[in-house]
Amino acid sequence: MNNKTYLLCAMLAATLVLGWPGGSSRTMAAPSQADGSTAAKHKAAVYAAALPLLSAPDKLPEAIQYLNRKIYAVTPYQGTLLALKLENLQKSALPQWEQTFSRSGEQRKLAGFYKAGLSMSELAARTEDHPLRTLLRSAGEHGYKLETAEGSFFPVIDYAAYRKYKTYVTHDISAYLTIMAAESDQPSSKDQGLVIAWTEVSSRALAQEQFIQKYPKSNRIAAVHNLYSMYLTNTFYGQTNTPLFHYDNLEMDLEAQKAYSSVLAKHDGNTPYLQKLEAFMKLLKDNGYKLDEDIKQFLQAEVPRAER
Repeated sequence: MNNKTYLLCAMLAATLVLGWPGGSSRTMAAPSQADGSTAAKHKAAVYAAALPLLSAPDKLPEAIQYLNRKIYAVTPYQGTLLALKLENLQKSALPQWEQTFSRSGEQRKLAGFYKAGLSMSELAARTEDHPLRTLLRSAGEHGYKLETAEGSFFPVIDYAAYRKYKTYVTHDISAYLTIMAAESDQPSSKDQGLVIAWTEVSSRALAQEQFIQKYPKSNRIAAVHNLYSMYLTNTFYGQTNTPLFHYDNLEMDLEAQKAYSSVLAKHDGNTPYLQKLEAFMKLLKDNGYKLDEDIKQFLQAEVPRAER
């Protein structure tokens, strides 16, 4: 063995014995079962501590603060359960909040300073009315935001706040929270009319369809199905004050025509939604983009309108 080979072997042996620079003799052993057990117990403890906070609506502010601080420390399955329990609790408490905000006195006051896009705390800062300020702040602490439609003001769940949980839940619920946050940030309709672009209507419908196809057994599949049904109606009919076909001449809305053509150009049409939309647009092109009996028959067969 030459000197160079000997030196290399000696250095390797020293490294294996010493382990790390500085003379440490640490070994490279894998984490022990005890370490894994300790971590699992910690996750279970964090999860268990959250459950009492999710047992009653009056504990919602504390529950939200706890999840914001601790949800990173649990497993994705545990994080999912906590996020959904929070949503369920907010849904159960919402009717009482709606009733409180619906009082005529509160509605008149809110009309004087409401501004779209502001949080509850920001709205509270815009009024000198102490009881109303307290109400707004409390609603915000319980996880709600204020919306308006048809001249009324009402609380809704602020799903944008759930975005911080997306990394700590299962893939399906992460996708669900993304869908709901989009609705929370910008509702699709107000006052019986669409307030988002036709392109966005299709984009959201495609995201919902993808969820349905990818996560058919998700705990929130029914909620997404309901949302998707609404977006099918929006796509192929529009709404009362923003119809897809103009009432006077039965012509298709020009912006919708451009939007749907663009959507089809960007996708390969391999989903049920896109296939319906492609067939719809081909039929419309053949008849000059007007609502006629052929279009009505297509809609009745392919996208029947839900009874209201």
